[in-house]
Amino acid sequence: MLVPQWRVTLNSRCERACGYCRPSGEAVATAKDAALAPDDLLRVAHAVRARGVTSVKLTGGDPALYAPLVEVVRRLRDEARFDEIEVISRHPRIGELAGDLAAAGVTLFNVSLDTLDPGLHHEICNVDDHGQVVDAIKKCVATGLPVKVNMVVLAGINDSEVPALVDLCEEAGVHSVKLLDVIKDLDQGTESYSRRLLTKRGKSLQDTYVPLGEITEQLRSRAVREETVHQGGLGHPMTVLTLGSDMRVVVKDSTAGAWYGSVCRGCVFFPCHDALMALRLTADMRLQFCLLRDDNTVDLAGAAAEGEGALGKLVEAAFEMYGDAYFRPSAPQLEATR
Repeated sequence: MLVPQWRVTLNSRCERACGYCRPSGEAVATAKDAALAPDDLLRVAHAVRARGVTSVKLTGGDPALYAPLVEVVRRLRDEARFDEIEVISRHPRIGELAGDLAAAGVTLFNVSLDTLDPGLHHEICNVDDHGQVVDAIKKCVATGLPVKVNMVVLAGINDSEVPALVDLCEEAGVHSVKLLDVIKDLDQGTESYSRRLLTKRGKSLQDTYVPLGEITEQLRSRAVREETVHQGGLGHPMTVLTLGSDMRVVVKDSTAGAWYGSVCRGCVFFPCHDALMALRLTADMRLQFCLLRDDNTVDLAGAAAEGEGALGKLVEAAFEMYGDAYFRPSAPQLEATR
């Protein structure tokens, strides 16, 4: 059976308001002050690791604002025995923590940067800390661990900056740049910051979509190698271009298709952008199968209090959701508006 990515939303807030995201980040709506207790997280981690999962992505919210981050990373490595621990952040504090996190067991830093323009950065994120984020990326690179920079490409906003941002990352020694198209259906979920785009640019989230094919073609001329990879067993197929400097440009294009399963049957959002890519643990101890719905989450809080056996059964049942997963080559619902 293919297994999903395991992503942990450590906390529920990130101190910014990006127009293509929502207050709870990757998680469905959670309370403003929600944060995982380390012991609860480790209980779930052991159950997930028992299912054969060897990697975990720590996200939020923002992990850089999660006080016990270094402790949790160390325990995920030493106690739960995860081989790969990725920390995903867009907060400058991740640079201050980079050395301690590297020593604790982080294997990959993932930092978001959508523009080279400080003013546009403020418009996108609603925070004026562009220079600090760039410095944080450099501090992460200085640890010697691989650093990935994520860029959400927005039509008429930052799409013209892709080559220059790739150049900046190449000069800084970044391991890879990941280009992502907008999750156009995110504003159909329970909450979103997308209304800010209407106020500032007169655009909806759908209006910001830009096809990544043309951008990929421009970068292809600089590549010495090209391959297609999947992020985890159920991830989107992604084009990876390796440049002459050995830096990789990863293109996550929703038109490449996605995985679906039994939990998707009858869903009003089918087919969707993210689909069944990941199993997420939310900051309030729920297992979440997709980005758009909160009526099919699995509450682990009670089971965690009952003991390892009850918790393990719920986690095992959640993984069984992926037993009949199938790949759908494209998502016509998304393509209709392109």
